[in-house]
Amino acid sequence: MSPSTTPTTRVILLGAHHPHFYIRAKILQARTDTQIVGFWEEDGVLAGKLAGQNSIPRFESEHDLVKQDFDIAFVHPLDHDNPRLALLAASHGAKGLLLEKPGATYPEHLFSLVESLKSYPDCVVEWGWEMHYAEAMDLVRDLVHTEALGQITTSHWHGGTPSGGAMEIWQRQKDTLGGFLYMDASHTLEAIVDVFGLPKAVSASVRKLPPAKEGPHPIVSCWYDMHKGELDPKTTRFAVGELPYEDIGSVILEYDSHNVVADFTAWEPTDWCADWGINIYGTNGAFHGVLNPPKCEVTLREGRGKYAAGVTKMATQKPEGVTNQVGYYQKQIDLFLDRVVKGVVVNTDCAGVENQVKLMKVLDGIYKSAKERRFVDII
Repeated sequence: MSPSTTPTTRVILLGAHHPHFYIRAKILQARTDTQIVGFWEEDGVLAGKLAGQNSIPRFESEHDLVKQDFDIAFVHPLDHDNPRLALLAASHGAKGLLLEKPGATYPEHLFSLVESLKSYPDCVVEWGWEMHYAEAMDLVRDLVHTEALGQITTSHWHGGTPSGGAMEIWQRQKDTLGGFLYMDASHTLEAIVDVFGLPKAVSASVRKLPPAKEGPHPIVSCWYDMHKGELDPKTTRFAVGELPYEDIGSVILEYDSHNVVADFTAWEPTDWCADWGINIYGTNGAFHGVLNPPKCEVTLREGRGKYAAGVTKMATQKPEGVTNQVGYYQKQIDLFLDRVVKGVVVNTDCAGVENQVKLMKVLDGIYKSAKERRFVDII
C-alpha cells in the first residue's frame, strides 16, 4: 500500500431487524473504501435469509463478530437491544457507531447508554435519522441561523406514517414508550430540536382514536416485518383504532421567543415523507416546504444575505417530484465516515449525541404531558 492510499474501513453489522439494514448495507457494499466484515442477527431464520440475499458473511454470535478486526459498527436490531449492542461494539474498540433510531425503547435507556458511552470518548456516535440530511433541512437551518426570515414567531411541522405504516413491527413493539410517534414521527421532532434547540416546555395530546366508522382502509405502505416484508397495498387493510399504540399526536413546543406546533398521524393517505410539511413564519418572511420529494419556497419582504426579496423556489438535486431519500442515507454515511476516518469536526450539524439527548427529553415530555394533561418543563 502506498503512503497516499487510504486504508479500507472495516464495518460490522450488529442486528439486521430493520429494513434500513438493506439500504445501508447496499451503500456500504458499493463503496470502494469500506469492507463489510460480517453481520449477526439474533433471529436465526432471518439471518439465514439475509445471508443468502446479500453475500455478507454471517456470524453465529455477536461476540464472535466483535472479536474481528473492525473500525465501525452499524447497529440495526429491534430497539430494546440497541444499547447492549452499542456498548458491546464500543467495548471492543469501535471507532464509530451508527445506531438505528430511536435507539432505545425508553428515553431513560438512551440516557443510560449515553452515560456509558462517555467511557469511550474517541468513539464517534451517530443515530440513523437520515432525514436530518434532507436538502430541505439544509435550507431550513440556513434560513433560521442567518435570520433571513426575521424574528420567527411561530412554525408548524407535520409528520407521521403512511396508512398502514404504524402496523410495522418497529412501530408496535411491546414494552416501549409509544408507537409510530415515538418510532417514526420523531423524525420531525429531531428536525425541530436540531433547528431550534431544546424547548422550555411542551404540551401534548397523544391519542388512540375510537374504532373507525368506516374501513378498514387500504394501506399505502407497510413493511410488516423482516420476514413478511412489504405488504401489497392493493390487498392489505388496517383500520383507525386498531393500532396497539396511538393513532395521532398534537404537540406545542414553547421557546423563549416563539412557539412550534407539530401534529402527527399514522394514517397519511400518501407515501413516506410526501406530506411531512414545514411552515415557518417570521417578521420578514415565510418558508413553506416538504421533506421528500423535496419542494421548498421562501418568500421575503426584503432581501437578506444571499436570499432575494420576493419568492424563491429551492433548486433540487433531482428533477422536481423525484425522491432523493437514498441520497440522504448516502450523505449521512459520507459525513459519518469523514468524522470517524478523517477526524472531520462538524460540531452539532449531525445526528449525533447532543441532538439525540435533546430529542429524547422532548419525547419523554410529550408522553408525560399527554398522560398528565398539562404542560411539562423540559430540563
